[in-house]
Amino acid sequence: MIVAARWLLRDGTLRGPGAVEVRDGRIAAVLDEAPGGAAEGTLTPGLVDIHSNGAFGVDFAGAEVPAFRRALAALARRGITSVQPTSITAPIPSLLASLDRCRIARDRLAGEPVARILGAHLEGPFLNPVRRGAHRQDWLCDPVPALLDPLLAHPALTMLTLAPERDGALEAIRRLVARGIRVSVGHTDATSEQVASAADAGATLVTHLYNAMRSFQHRDPGVPGGALTDSRLVCGLIGDSWHVHPLACCLAFLAAPGRIALVSDSVLLAGLPAGTTLPFGGLPATLDEHGLGRREDGTISGAGTLLDEGVRRLIASGIGAGLVLDAATRVPADALGYSDLGRLAAGARADLVLWDEAWQPRRAWVGGVEVGVG
Repeated sequence: MIVAARWLLRDGTLRGPGAVEVRDGRIAAVLDEAPGGAAEGTLTPGLVDIHSNGAFGVDFAGAEVPAFRRALAALARRGITSVQPTSITAPIPSLLASLDRCRIARDRLAGEPVARILGAHLEGPFLNPVRRGAHRQDWLCDPVPALLDPLLAHPALTMLTLAPERDGALEAIRRLVARGIRVSVGHTDATSEQVASAADAGATLVTHLYNAMRSFQHRDPGVPGGALTDSRLVCGLIGDSWHVHPLACCLAFLAAPGRIALVSDSVLLAGLPAGTTLPFGGLPATLDEHGLGRREDGTISGAGTLLDEGVRRLIASGIGAGLVLDAATRVPADALGYSDLGRLAAGARADLVLWDEAWQPRRAWVGGVEVGVG
């Protein structure tokens, strides 16, 4: 199979025309011309969302295989072909049960034409109450060995967000990294110096830059200042233009080229009508008119938009399409250690999206299998 396009995303830039040849679920070759003449649209790798709590009424924290299948199929049709399901703060037994369900879904759905599960991300419970956002304060705790050990032992865990200033956090980072688990700094009141200490211990990511963290001040750079100036850290960024102002997004791309990973932080409300209220993280959340989940007190509780919408909104804000698309494909794939995802290159998985001029997915493929769009 050959897929041709007017433009191809290559190394963070749009070039074209060109095409990719697909064999046995992988890209066999990338061609510098479009066979047969004129081609339309922009061809990119499938989007890689490393921070998604759910969508289409499905909360990944509590989902069984049928619900995972339904949500992952719908995500693939939006061009989101790889997902790291995220569970927010809960008691440790509940988190372990979520990890179990994610592992079972990953194994049973492998090979199906749905968004592939990359592993599980736990956002909490080792967070700072001062920056807890929508997380329940009574479930937050320090990463003491008795609580961390069972999580460390779980084969589905691929990433954990914590606040590095909590007691025992730096040792926890070292232990997690030694097991191959990515550590992300988030929901934190850390100083820029504490962010550097977390990176020294092995942390490699920052969870939703600017949100739920000590903010940037000219005499106190906080977490954004530390993250954007430390080349060891990839910064997750919610691109819905409401969690973060477009100008602040632009500053992030300028300050940390190649280290911005676009994420959705979508919750189960994503894809549902505005005004919908559903339980999320132990409390009700309502989808507002801007596509934000809200607690009853107005606190933002995740996004009601998906990663493809974040791509459209950031491009519309004036950030270059190549930069935005690279941040939604190659950068997050590299952040989790996947060299065969998020790129148009020989040997990479044939997870593809063909976009129209309005940056709507026109066609999408997972492992070379077309999944339709919509």
